[in-house]
Amino acid sequence: MLETVYSQKMKLLLDRLRCRIQLPDQFADLEHRRGVLPAQALDMRRTTRLYCPGKLLIESFASLPSVPRNHQYVVGYSIDISVSGIRFLHDTELYPGEQVTLWTSAQRLTGTVVRCRRLNELCYEVGASFTEEDPNVDNPQDVENPDHDNGHGGEDFLN
Repeated sequence: MLETVYSQKMKLLLDRLRCRIQLPDQFADLEHRRGVLPAQALDMRRTTRLYCPGKLLIESFASLPSVPRNHQYVVGYSIDISVSGIRFLHDTELYPGEQVTLWTSAQRLTGTVVRCRRLNELCYEVGASFTEEDPNVDNPQDVENPDHDNGHGGEDFLN
C-alpha cells in the first residue's frame, strides 16, 4: 500500500515539474531502450548495467564546501542502473563528491557523484555511486512541501 501511495505522489510531482534538459541526439530513443547494456572492450565494471529510462526527481544541496548550492529539486532522466550506481541526465553540472538524492517513481536512492560530462548547454551526464547513508537524515525534507526553491530562477517547487 505504501509503495502505491509513494508511486502516485512521485508521478504527480514529476508531471507537475518542468524539465529543463535538452536531450542530445544520442539520447533521442532513450525511452525505448531496454535490457542489459552491451559490454565495451575496455569496460572494467564489476556489475551488469541495465537500462532504466525514465524521469526522476533530483534533490541536491550544499554537500561540498567549495561548491555553494541552494537546496533544490529538479527533474532529470535516468539512463541506466547497476547494483552499485546509476547514470542520469541533469540540467546543471555536478561535481565529484557531491551528494544527491534521487526520487524515482518506485524508490528513493542516495548517491555520491563520481563523474559528470557536459553533453550540451542544458544537459550533463552524471554517474553516481550509491551510498547507504542518507545525507539528509539529520534534516529530512518533505517532498510534497519542500522549502522554497531558490534554484532555477526562484520558481516555486510545484510550479
